Amino acid sequence: MKPKLLNLNDKFIGREKEWKRLEQIGEDNTSSIVIVYGRRRIGKTELLEQVYRTRNILKFEGIESKSDQEQMRYVMSQLAEYAEEPLLAELKPDNWAATLKHIAKYVADGGWTVYFEEVQWLANYKPAFIAELKYVWDNYFRYNNKLLLILCGSSPSFMIEHIIESKALHNRSQHELLLRELNLIDAQKMLPRSSKREVLDAYLTVGGIPEYLKRLNKESSVFVSLCNHSFNSGAYFSREFSRIFASSMSENKYYKAIIEFLAKQKFATRPMIASSLKISEGGSLTQLLNDLVICGFVEKYTPYNLNEHSKLTRYCINDTYLQFFYKFIKPIIKRIDNGDFERNPVGAIKMETYQKWLGYSFERFCRKYHYIIATILGFSAVNYKVGAFYNKSTSKSCPNFQIDLVFDRPDGVFTVCEIKYLQKKVGTKIIEEMERKIELLPNPKNKTIHRVLITKEGIDDALKRRHYLDTVITIDELFDERYWH
Repeated sequence: MKPKLLNLNDKFIGREKEWKRLEQIGEDNTSSIVIVYGRRRIGKTELLEQVYRTRNILKFEGIESKSDQEQMRYVMSQLAEYAEEPLLAELKPDNWAATLKHIAKYVADGGWTVYFEEVQWLANYKPAFIAELKYVWDNYFRYNNKLLLILCGSSPSFMIEHIIESKALHNRSQHELLLRELNLIDAQKMLPRSSKREVLDAYLTVGGIPEYLKRLNKESSVFVSLCNHSFNSGAYFSREFSRIFASSMSENKYYKAIIEFLAKQKFATRPMIASSLKISEGGSLTQLLNDLVICGFVEKYTPYNLNEHSKLTRYCINDTYLQFFYKFIKPIIKRIDNGDFERNPVGAIKMETYQKWLGYSFERFCRKYHYIIATILGFSAVNYKVGAFYNKSTSKSCPNFQIDLVFDRPDGVFTVCEIKYLQKKVGTKIIEEMERKIELLPNPKNKTIHRVLITKEGIDDALKRRHYLDTVITIDELFDERYWH
């Protein structure tokens, strides 16, 4: 056998916890199934190949939009290359059990890693692949106690519903790993020439996606790199949208329709989404929204003081790149394709509009990383409730109103966070804004209001003299490595 040869990537950044966990699984003297899933471009393949590069890896990749028979034949052709037996490529098994048994013959002994990439494509989004894999695992693979079987996919909804929650592989030495975006500190390491402000702008624009961050480290500034990779004809970020959906979702027109509807507003309720799609609010919409939430494309949230089944539940686009795509690329995609911005890609985006949009992205960032805010404020160990605040009254009188981040603490304190992403220091105008919002809070007796401002540039002297704010969190605190580990 001639396994896949992999070189050490000495520029690999982050993933310390995930690396250590995967390494420990590989060192266990037992056959194991490792299920790794996460968004496209999140770095699943690079992590797995780097951790297990010293093992004998046989990697089999699924192909987008191919039939079961074509997937099986491609797996056999890959096996033929590893085994250096060309005749294997001529075999045409008619089921997955037969295909997988051919692989099992070559990994019956020794330290092997059988790695299936893009499982959702191999399986054609159907459960048959997993059911037949169960049979081969039980009767062949598991008897080699040095074997690792990796199932890796870019469709979190498929990986969870058809593999992790499937009874087929339940309790069979199964390990699951959801790979999330890099944190802010690791993003800074990927952009070593950039200032903290540039790194944060990048993070708010494309998230902690390794492949995207690499693209922003090419030119004289993050912004110039962003424009070059977004507004030139055939640019990477203008083409990435279709690739994301191809790898993450089975073909269902409603997925894109929901995303496109949410892109037009700050948030939407379930009835609003149902009305836009002209479908009922029943089970099919529930499944669609759940899939989008699991994939990380959509965020579902409720007021901090209500449960997740509240009728006040709101939905918004959660994926940072998708937010950017729909705001700045999609509206001018025909002009981009025509090459209208080839001479001046930076001219495709108004800086004022972009900076305002970054403010909304910063609000979502703070809500998403509330535990970092709590750590900075010193009460992360407290069992707090957290989230946005709005209620029936505010939804009726002011539909777009919400306080983006409130901590309801059991130590008798309401921590109310005002979030501003300005290019200058915040002034006294914020006092009136915060007081108007605080008046709408349900203020239980014996609760103290803790006023917090989260901002980029800090506050001006006039606001300092008023002694209104209890705490100001700036970019320096957000980039303090102590809070992220």
